[in-house]
Amino acid sequence: MISPRTLTKPEVETVLETRNVRRSFGGVVAVDDVSISVPAGHVVGLIGPNGAGKSTLLSILAGAESPDTGSVWFLGDEVTSDKPFRRARKGLCRTFQLTGDLPRLTVLENLIVAAPSQRGERLFVALAGKRAWAKQEEELVIRARGLLDRFDMRREEDSYVAELSGGQRRLVEIMRALMASPRLLLLDEPFAGVNPSLARRIERHLIDLRDEGLTMVLVEHELGVVERCCDPVIVMATGRVIAQGTMGDIRTREDVLDAYLAG
Repeated sequence: MISPRTLTKPEVETVLETRNVRRSFGGVVAVDDVSISVPAGHVVGLIGPNGAGKSTLLSILAGAESPDTGSVWFLGDEVTSDKPFRRARKGLCRTFQLTGDLPRLTVLENLIVAAPSQRGERLFVALAGKRAWAKQEEELVIRARGLLDRFDMRREEDSYVAELSGGQRRLVEIMRALMASPRLLLLDEPFAGVNPSLARRIERHLIDLRDEGLTMVLVEHELGVVERCCDPVIVMATGRVIAQGTMGDIRTREDVLDAYLAG
């Protein structure tokens, strides 16, 4: 089970929004006047051809990139100038195309170290001895093993992450994000390089998390996955949002088809 923080009814209808966000690199405009909103309890699909600006927009949402103009709002507060770690503490967490796990640690250790605000990380608490932080560590182990059971990875808890398959490492990446008790999870192509069997497992887990109330933004090229998991869907091309709606509606739009053909 994921943290109760993600399961309670959201206090706001819109979890995240951008207002007229623009980001350029040299003379290239990667994100051009983008305004989007992410409704609570939904998985928002972010799709478009290569070079559309999807990953740059996701980096702006996470705080890894700063917009040239415009603003980012999370749970009703402006976070445009907040660093990624501050956004993560507020519940805005991200996974990456290239997994950010720690390959020389075991799967269980990877999950435990991903939990924020650990007492043992503070100097004076650490000097006080294990009794000062042992109870919290026990609680984190219980939480981590609960996620391992949920994601069918309990048998791998003592395996080094470097020994896992690409799909298994994707699962570890998602579990690490869940250890931070997210209010919004940004997923950057979680199915990339994953074999079909594990891809179906990941998809089922994302649908279950959505049904439990976790809000997500999913960047993905596989449109079948987007159609099954996401509503609404946002289409980007050449840095701009060109369409929003259900996948069924978007499939029939000529401007969307033209953008994919041109890309």
